[in-house]
Amino acid sequence: MEKEFKARANMASVIFLVAYTAYIGLLLFKNSFESLIPVIVLGILLYIFFLGCRPYKYTVEKKTLTIHYRLWKNKEIDLMTCEIICDPVSRWADIATRPHAIEIYTDARKRYCFFPEKRVDFVGAVLQGNKRISCTVQDYTDFHRQYGKKLRKERRKAEKREMKEKSED
Repeated sequence: MEKEFKARANMASVIFLVAYTAYIGLLLFKNSFESLIPVIVLGILLYIFFLGCRPYKYTVEKKTLTIHYRLWKNKEIDLMTCEIICDPVSRWADIATRPHAIEIYTDARKRYCFFPEKRVDFVGAVLQGNKRISCTVQDYTDFHRQYGKKLRKERRKAEKREMKEKSED
């Protein structure tokens, strides 16, 4: 069973590309054509990099995690070599640009960053692929802690109802 997750857009990159496009529009409006050609060429290269060379979706299939790129070769990660899945470790660059990352560390201490739109579902799919991964993603653990409490509460109520029905008979 293959599960796909879209990657969350990097807002810093989107704002930069919009501002750069506005700058090109301003140069066109001012009729400064001598500096327009290098700016447009650089803009095309930036669009290719930000939209083509960044991941756009992730696929979890059995025991492999695939990162899909539009222009590059897809990258596969064996989930059986992964040890830890966690919230991002505090780094100034990551805090400012991508605070909603999920990091996966392998046996060789290689770090992979993922930015799925549905964090809890993504972590659940990864943990389903390898149940031995240590998970410290706060969204996932909070959800399952609350879900577990709800299930235990419902089970206790059902047991009390059964006991009450048996005692009435």
